[in-house]
Amino acid sequence: MVGGVELMGYVFLLSLGLCSLGIGVVTAKYGTGVSRTIGMITAGVGVVFILIFAAVTSDPMDVLKFTIVSGAGAAIGSVLGLGLFLGSIMKS
Repeated sequence: MVGGVELMGYVFLLSLGLCSLGIGVVTAKYGTGVSRTIGMITAGVGVVFILIFAAVTSDPMDVLKFTIVSGAGAAIGSVLGLGLFLGSIMKS
């Protein structure tokens, strides 16, 4: 079991890689000109971070499960916070 600062570093690497890859792919698909080039570079950086994660992690599946759960929690919290914020703005 991976824990502590080591787990935080692994989750950071994997999250950064997945987010960079996702944003890069969307930007490369829908961008034009320079935006498309920047999207391809960003996707490449994401792949590099994912490869680094795979190379240095001793138990990647355990870290991947933790990353998915923490990412889902962050997304749910963000949506709830945004909903509360918009609800309070619309009432006033």
